[in-house]
Amino acid sequence: MNCSSLIFALDVFIDHIHVIGGHMNNTRRREINKLADSIRSIINLSVPTDVELAVRLLGGKLQTLPANHDPEAFVEKNGDSFTIAVIAGSKNRRRFSIAHELGHLFLHMGYMIDKQKWLNVDRYNDSVKFRYGYTEEEYEAHEFAGAFIMPEAEFRAIAETFRNQDKYS
Repeated sequence: MNCSSLIFALDVFIDHIHVIGGHMNNTRRREINKLADSIRSIINLSVPTDVELAVRLLGGKLQTLPANHDPEAFVEKNGDSFTIAVIAGSKNRRRFSIAHELGHLFLHMGYMIDKQKWLNVDRYNDSVKFRYGYTEEEYEAHEFAGAFIMPEAEFRAIAETFRNQDKYS
């Protein structure tokens, strides 16, 4: 799928939900999950989600940072595209960090969603770096990452399989 097809599909999706701003209530959580599902579907990714492939399909680049870099990950605008930088570390941590930065990219930088916001941003400044504790944006990026990596429907199907096999107590 090319970028113009992705932009069109996201524009149609955005007409149906409001993904910029808001509170992390159940409605917002469902919107974020739906956005993650839609993006994964539009670029034809299946579970398990290959987040590094997702970055490439979305027109972005990955950069590996030294293990002691602070912050551990960030996303920045690179012309009409983006770069996600993440420390070299465990595969699972790296995977979640990339998905988390994709959340910031779409939800808080407006990539392919909000042209005006995208024009006015260069780099997403993580709240953890600039203040103590998490902001709502951090929780939203976490929610996006979880939904992008393991969609709720897939999780429920696996959980049901385990439940039916008496793997839960």
